[in-house]
Amino acid sequence: MRNKRIADATQPGCMYRPWRNKIIKIMVLLHSADGMAWQSPPKGTSLKTLSEAEEQGFILIRGEFQKRQFRLTELGSDYVERDKRRLEARRL
Repeated sequence: MRNKRIADATQPGCMYRPWRNKIIKIMVLLHSADGMAWQSPPKGTSLKTLSEAEEQGFILIRGEFQKRQFRLTELGSDYVERDKRRLEARRL
């Protein structure tokens, strides 16, 4: 049954895009940031999401375990501002 779902999801025209969830998680993280200051990530943010956002150049990470903090880079800040303008334009 599982293999059938995977096969169905990979058919042409299907909306299955595994990379999309990763991007959505990163965007939620970026939009949760309060400016470019060091801050704790939102509760439930995985280390994987943090490291993927860091690899993309959107954030910097410091600290370990419960004391982990992140901050937006210039690229991350620009990306969030552009995305907020895009969302606002869609609303109108």
